Amino acid sequence: MNVQTISRFFTAVFIICFLAAPQAYANESQTLNMGWLMETAKTVILTNSPWSDADCIVEIDHIPDDISLYRAGRIEVEGVLERIPNSLRDIGAVNVEVYVDGELYMVFDPVPYMTVTVNTFVSAGDIERDQVITENDVDEIAVDIRTLPSSETYGSLDEIIGLAARMNIQVGRILTDGMLEPPTLVQRGDSLIVFIPLGSAHIILNGIALDSGSLGEDIRVRNPDSNVIITAEVTGLSRATIHLLN
Repeated sequence: MNVQTISRFFTAVFIICFLAAPQAYANESQTLNMGWLMETAKTVILTNSPWSDADCIVEIDHIPDDISLYRAGRIEVEGVLERIPNSLRDIGAVNVEVYVDGELYMVFDPVPYMTVTVNTFVSAGDIERDQVITENDVDEIAVDIRTLPSSETYGSLDEIIGLAARMNIQVGRILTDGMLEPPTLVQRGDSLIVFIPLGSAHIILNGIALDSGSLGEDIRVRNPDSNVIITAEVTGLSRATIHLLN
């Protein structure tokens, strides 16, 4: 066998090996069920704060096509939080990691394929500034968490009823803690009934409010007879209580 024949022989072997390699590589591929990944992501959301605390609902809008993993071995998936979520809107913290034989193969972002909703409260009609909120002023609706405002929203109707609007609120707006406040029960200049508890009894005086205040707030009150000014706690509409030190 001459040199030329040997060269041709090894060239043929090399070509055969080269052409056979992709086929052998392809034979090691396996299919990854993307529905598995989406369900894993859904479980992460439903079992972790803040979404579980808010009773969020997760809907899978679309399951991506299954993909091929070009590696042999046992496939495992794990839903993870890449960081501590800073709000309900921070759904991007959820990822799914895919492992093959214990080695990380890929990280999947499920967010574009799902919708997460939560019940929240909106104004049922236009609300004027200083208007005290009643049950008829509020509707409860489900919204996509990605549309939530950055301010804190309310978790129950009881938290809203009896508060007053800080501003004019248009119909349909999501109610947040920055929009509402305890109603002002005492206006500056109001005539007050002032109580001074003394054991099981109390003294009742007249007073003039020098500040406006909501329930539980301390305001300055002037006695119109003596002109003495003292601090009192707002305890009701046009009412305040002076707490004497023991």
